[in-house]
Amino acid sequence: MPTSLTPASAALAVLVVVVVTHVGLAVVRRPQRGLLLLAALLPFDGLLQVVPGGAAAGPWKEALLVVTLVACLVAPASVRRQQPVETPPWLLPVVAFTVLGAASALVVGGVVGLWGLKVGYFYVLVPVALWLCPFDARDRDRLVSVLMATGAVTAAFGLLQQVLGAERLAAAGWEYNTVIRFSGGLLRSFSTFTQPFSFGFFLTLVLLVCLPVAMADHRRTRNLAFLVVSPVLVVGMASSVVRGAALALVVGLVVLMVWRYRGLFHVGAVASLGLLLVPASAVTAYLSSSSLGERATGWSVILDRVTSAPLGNGIGRTGAAGEKALELGAPLNEVIALDGDELYLPDNQYVKTALELGPLGLWLLVLVGVTVVAHAVAVARRTDGDDRALAQGIAASVVGAAAASTVSTYLEIFPLDFYFWLLLGVLTCSNAASRSTPSLCAPEAVASRPTSASCSTR
Repeated sequence: MPTSLTPASAALAVLVVVVVTHVGLAVVRRPQRGLLLLAALLPFDGLLQVVPGGAAAGPWKEALLVVTLVACLVAPASVRRQQPVETPPWLLPVVAFTVLGAASALVVGGVVGLWGLKVGYFYVLVPVALWLCPFDARDRDRLVSVLMATGAVTAAFGLLQQVLGAERLAAAGWEYNTVIRFSGGLLRSFSTFTQPFSFGFFLTLVLLVCLPVAMADHRRTRNLAFLVVSPVLVVGMASSVVRGAALALVVGLVVLMVWRYRGLFHVGAVASLGLLLVPASAVTAYLSSSSLGERATGWSVILDRVTSAPLGNGIGRTGAAGEKALELGAPLNEVIALDGDELYLPDNQYVKTALELGPLGLWLLVLVGVTVVAHAVAVARRTDGDDRALAQGIAASVVGAAAASTVSTYLEIFPLDFYFWLLLGVLTCSNAASRSTPSLCAPEAVASRPTSASCSTR
């Protein structure tokens, strides 16, 4: 016999309907709001693990992205792209990489192929939405503000977890060995994410993307505040004990130092002195070679699977997609297992891609990364102000992600996959992307204006 809703449940249901309706109408009127809302809320998706009934709300992000994409097709003309844009150099590699993945998913079939396609390519819809309804200068500025704010909040909560300890976190609802993890006896902070890896990589991305913007205009209150709290983000990232995130941060910062921001050399020198105050246990946890040794052993064992299948073994047969397929009932023989009884987790984006999609897939992945960096460099050269700084940050974050991909499956770590494709799409939104109208900050554009004007895109 069905139970009747309590007044509190009924009120909550009405509130949810009202909020969803309001958000839906706002997104239809201006689809860019949907992407900004995703950027603001995805870092807190992991809190659904400890919210009663939170699992039922899990697909909210996929639903919001689909609504946003549909809204791009029916949105008012005033918020759609008004002028044609130059074809970005990464378009053909991304299309080829996506088609290859889709074809592999069709060949694999079943739940394994479906989840392989979903995990690997769902957020490719983000740059499609931005192609149809691009961010204007205010949207891009809001995106940076969102990243700065969410980075500061999640970093602070991650450090608070070190104070609370594992027992209190477990009592709050987080589970041991899935969310609550240790490295050499040191608790690995996970903040509002589902695992330490997402937390560490997210803070690295925030630092690399936002630091150039903040340093380019350090007098602005928002940017000055971020520069002040950036050490908190660095310590928060370190508390996750994710070596790949530390590697990505160092590589990305070196790119920014060499490119333009020489002042980061001095910051790095001061930060290096701070290492003298770090407890020996934390240093040991970071420098332990056992993890890398385990990865290398797995790569050598799986090498014959790569060479024996030049066209790939099929998407979704390893990593997060394979785990989800097994949870949904897929038989073990449909995934790649080590020793016949354990799903293989590559811990290397390049190994995973070569294993699933073959050498062609690996080549296309590398080509995507190279062309995205080339596009970011081109945008930085053709713009000024915040657009240039943002493009420099995107380039540094992609180079850092490429380095981190040697020790992680970066593009299947949620929500890093969303932010990767979001930032790629943002590159098509600057003034430099227009095919018919030069950037307002380009020399020829400035020279043609009868009166002086600021080149700030803020």
